[in-house]
Amino acid sequence: MPNRIRLLSLIAAALALAGTVRAANLDGSAPGIGNDEAARLYRESNDFVSNMAEGDYSYSYLQFYWKRAQSNIDRIRRVYPESPTAQALARGELKLGPYSDDYFKNRVLYNLELKRLGSFDDVNCAIFLYGRADGRSDERRNEALSTILEVMARRQRWGEALRFPVLTVHRPILLRSIFKVAAFYGASDLVKQLLASSSPAERKAAGFDALLAEGLALQGKPRSDLYAFVDGHPELDVREAALRGVVERDILFRRYERLRIPFRDAIQTVHLVVQNASLRDDVNAVAKQLFKRDLAKAESLLELHKGAMGVEPQSGASVESREAYLQYLADVGRWDAFKSYSAGTGLSSSTRRALALKAIELYAEGGQTQNADQARKAFAAAGTADADDAALAEFRGRMVSQETPLVVRKRSFADLPISDPCIMAVAIMEWSLTPNRSQRGETPWDPIITRFAGGFENLPLPKSAVVGDAASTLKPY
Repeated sequence: MPNRIRLLSLIAAALALAGTVRAANLDGSAPGIGNDEAARLYRESNDFVSNMAEGDYSYSYLQFYWKRAQSNIDRIRRVYPESPTAQALARGELKLGPYSDDYFKNRVLYNLELKRLGSFDDVNCAIFLYGRADGRSDERRNEALSTILEVMARRQRWGEALRFPVLTVHRPILLRSIFKVAAFYGASDLVKQLLASSSPAERKAAGFDALLAEGLALQGKPRSDLYAFVDGHPELDVREAALRGVVERDILFRRYERLRIPFRDAIQTVHLVVQNASLRDDVNAVAKQLFKRDLAKAESLLELHKGAMGVEPQSGASVESREAYLQYLADVGRWDAFKSYSAGTGLSSSTRRALALKAIELYAEGGQTQNADQARKAFAAAGTADADDAALAEFRGRMVSQETPLVVRKRSFADLPISDPCIMAVAIMEWSLTPNRSQRGETPWDPIITRFAGGFENLPLPKSAVVGDAASTLKPY
C-alpha cells in the first residue's frame, strides 16, 4: 500500500510538471499562443505611442491610449514572462515609440497626467501656466496669482481659493484677492469668516478695511453707512478707497449712458461690479464729506473723474487720469485727438508707455483693429517684455469690444503673441471674467499646454513614486 501511494505521488508530480511546461503563461495558454499574444500586445502599444502625436489629439484622448499602451506592456511582463517579447523588453531592446519602457512609464505618463489636468478647464490651465514660472517672484507672476484667485472666488470656490498653496510672502495677495470679491459682491458670511480667521497684521497687509469701504461705495449702500464706516476707520487708505468706489461707480454709469449700452440695476465689468443704479452720487460733495479739511488728498481721484468726463488733465496729473481722458476721447470717437494725446508728448517715459498700452487696448475695444495691430507691433519692437504687454493690452480691448465681439476658438489663446506663461494666464483669467465671453468649437486649453510645455524629452522623475505609479496605471473597468 505505501509503495502504491508513493507511485501515485510521483505520477501526480510528473503530470504537474508537464502541465507547467505546457502552460508557462499566467492565463494558461500554450507557449506559442502566449508568444503571439505578447507580440500583438507590443505592436498595439507601439502603434499607440508612435502614431498618436502630441498636438494632434486632446491630452485626455492621448492619455487614454497611452495608458492602455502601458497596460499592455504590464500584461506582457505579468502574464507572458517567458515570451521573446517579454525577454526583449527586459533587456531594453524594445521601445514604445522613441521612449524606453522605463522612461515612458515613470516619466512620460506622469508628465502627460499633469498636462491632462492642465487642459481640463480655464482655471486649471492658468494654474498650470503659473506653475511653469515656479521660483519667480515678480509683478507679472503676482498678477497671475491674483487673477486665478479672483476667478475661483467669483465662482464661489471659496475653500479651494483659501487653500491655494502660496509662500508666506504671497499670503497678503491671496487674502486680498479673495476678500476683494467677497467685499465687492456683498458675501457677508465670507467677509465675517475672513475677518475672524485673519490676524490684525494680515488684515492690514491685505487692506481689508479699504476693500470694505470701496465695496460699500460700489454696491450703492446708503451713504450714511459709508460715512459711518469711514468715520470708524479714518485712515487715509480707507477714505481713498471709499472715494475710489464712488468715482468708479459714477464713471461706469456715465460711460454706459454715453455709449448707449443698456443696463438695468447693475453693471458688470471684468474686475468690477456696481449695483443699485437708482443711487447717483455728487462726486465732489461725497469727497468733501469723506475728506473734510483734507480735500487736497482727494485731488488725484477727482482728477481721475474729471478726465473720464472729458476734462483734459493738467500738467502733473496722474497716469490714471490721463488714461481716463484717453478713454473718453475713444468713446466719443475723437480719434485724431486720441492719436495725438496717446503720443504723450512732453511726458515722462513711464507715462508715455502707459498711454501707448492704453491706446492699443482702446483701439481694439473701439473696433479699430488695423490701428490696434499697428500700434501693438510698433510697441512690441522694443523687446519681448514689451511685446507681451502690448499683446495683452490688445487682447483686453478685443475681449470687451462691443464693436467687434470676440469669439474664442481652439487656437485663439495659443496664437496670441505672448511668451510669458504668467501673462498668458492673466489673459485667460480675465477672459473668464468677461461678462460677454463667447467660445465656440473645441476648447482652447490643449493647444496652450502644447505651446508652453510641449514635448516629453529630458523629463524628471515624479516627486512622489505613489503619484507616478497612479499616473501610469490604467484603472480597471
